[in-house]
Amino acid sequence: MAMKPIRRSTAEKYSVDQMMRKTAASLIRDFQINLNEPCFCSELRDHILNSEAAQFRQLTPQSTSEMTPSLFKATYQIASIFKRYRFEVDTYSDSDLENKAIKSFLDTQDRVSVVDLSSVSAFSHVVLDRAATYIQSVLGMYSDEEHRRLCRFGRRASVGIPAAQACEAARWELPISGSPEQISWFDAEMRNVDSVQEYWIEQLDSDPLRSVYKETSSLKLTLVPKTFKSLRTIMPNTTIGSYMSFGLGEMMRKRLKRAGYNIATLQERHKVLARRASVHGLHVTADLSSASDSITDALVERIFPSDWYSVLKASRISSVVLPNGDCIESKTFCTMGIGYTFPLQTLVFLALIKAIESILFHRLDRRTISVYGDDLIYANRMHKQVVSVFGELGFVINIEKTFDEGHFRESCGGDYYHGVDVRPFQPRNGASVVGKRTYEAMLYKYINGLLMRWSEHEIGNTLSFLLSEISRVTGKAKLVPGDYPDDAGIKCPTLTSYNFIKSVDVAKPKHVGHGVFRFSYLRLTSDLRKETRHAPYYWLGLRRADLPNNDIHGKSSPEASSVTCERINSLCGIRAFDGSSLISKEDDPVRLFRSKITGNRVRCTSTFVTVSHTGRYTRQSGTSCFEDRR
Repeated sequence: MAMKPIRRSTAEKYSVDQMMRKTAASLIRDFQINLNEPCFCSELRDHILNSEAAQFRQLTPQSTSEMTPSLFKATYQIASIFKRYRFEVDTYSDSDLENKAIKSFLDTQDRVSVVDLSSVSAFSHVVLDRAATYIQSVLGMYSDEEHRRLCRFGRRASVGIPAAQACEAARWELPISGSPEQISWFDAEMRNVDSVQEYWIEQLDSDPLRSVYKETSSLKLTLVPKTFKSLRTIMPNTTIGSYMSFGLGEMMRKRLKRAGYNIATLQERHKVLARRASVHGLHVTADLSSASDSITDALVERIFPSDWYSVLKASRISSVVLPNGDCIESKTFCTMGIGYTFPLQTLVFLALIKAIESILFHRLDRRTISVYGDDLIYANRMHKQVVSVFGELGFVINIEKTFDEGHFRESCGGDYYHGVDVRPFQPRNGASVVGKRTYEAMLYKYINGLLMRWSEHEIGNTLSFLLSEISRVTGKAKLVPGDYPDDAGIKCPTLTSYNFIKSVDVAKPKHVGHGVFRFSYLRLTSDLRKETRHAPYYWLGLRRADLPNNDIHGKSSPEASSVTCERINSLCGIRAFDGSSLISKEDDPVRLFRSKITGNRVRCTSTFVTVSHTGRYTRQSGTSCFEDRR
């Protein structure tokens, strides 16, 4: 019997590091031509092509206020292109970054631990009083009923549930982690929900050694990528803590919106304000270092209503376990990983700045104030007082990202110089060596990212290089409509949008009639796992169906119950809590689930959930009219 030949992997690998270097060098060459400056970053270009990353990072050009907008934008682009990208051999090793991040966290704890709110200046005392009054007016009274109605589990890892297993069903697997206070709050509701109790009894019957809850007394400090020179520290909450804190965060978002600060739209507002400030110079765009880590328990207790403070504190745990196993008592009230961190810090900084303004200026003499997380915008004339008061309270203004002079302003992803958008293209870090499909997708992302900020005539050499790479990898470049993802292909709102694609072979879309074209594109397909635990997704669907019909006070509209029934009855496949699609297979037998809430039966087919946040690229076929629908 003849043996089958052994198949060996011959998949070709591609260096992203080399592509990044050549892209940056091509951009410098483009800018030399467009600016008519043959010496523009010429030394840096040589080092990018031939030196180690640690060497050419030291030669990063600096933008100045004397530059023209075109020169400023080009210089800013070159200075920023490697900011979020980390080379395989870079300035800092993995251990260096870990040590830096842990030291920064501990330094912040040491800094805020010595802050004594009782000994601050008289001016800061008044600021705290007025901030407390403002927060009280925004939040009103805490409502436990509304809180419970808005709660749901977090999207990411929690204590006992690693990121790769994080999904809605995993949150209901016993034991469920929480502090004693969190468990008591959660159990007060769940002990009265028959469907939950039945679901847990089934698990306990199959494994008598299980317990319903797992008491947790500390959170683990985790490090995730941020830039080439720093890591971000987060602390995944307990499972019940994530549930509680999410609801509190939603309550604060709703109340901020009622006060005129809609977090969902504030980013765009900040961009408009930053652009205007880059022209008239009357506003500061400020940023804080370690902002959320600097908000202390004492500060929140001082300026928040007591009923809010109590429940906010109950949904967090102050003990932190460092990567080396040491356990410390953190002074930080709302770390990254707590569901209400972002709206809480928005409200804290907004209240403090409004309080400072109310002391310094008459009502008719006040200017625009806006806060989005730790991105702050306020009148230039109060900048010194903001720096002083914030310093007394333990906050540090990030000098590198705060602009109170000149004609550059930056906030919420908007960068402006003399009113001109100079936002640079900043590719994010990934693997330094990738396969064919992933490399092709990255090339599309780079082309589309650059074309969002530069015209094809300004970066001709760079586009030619990236197109040549696509031709080398796949033979023909893919063209996709403007509303497709950046990694699907070259985004062309119309088939005649760009001239540069005429220089290479493209997989030309085929007209199939009535202005519709068929075309090839890349799609990132997530790794999926068949889910057999259906009940949690039904509960989530039932809860979501009714939420849009509730106002901020927790009152249901008359149509709520009928809309809920209609939506639940139409559910054939459910979406995972993390937003990924839950794919239904029609060839599986249909099962029915009777809702304990409405009494109706919900039709269901097999459900698949995402195993991890990664996947693989596959070639797909699609149809569209190639019109810009953005």
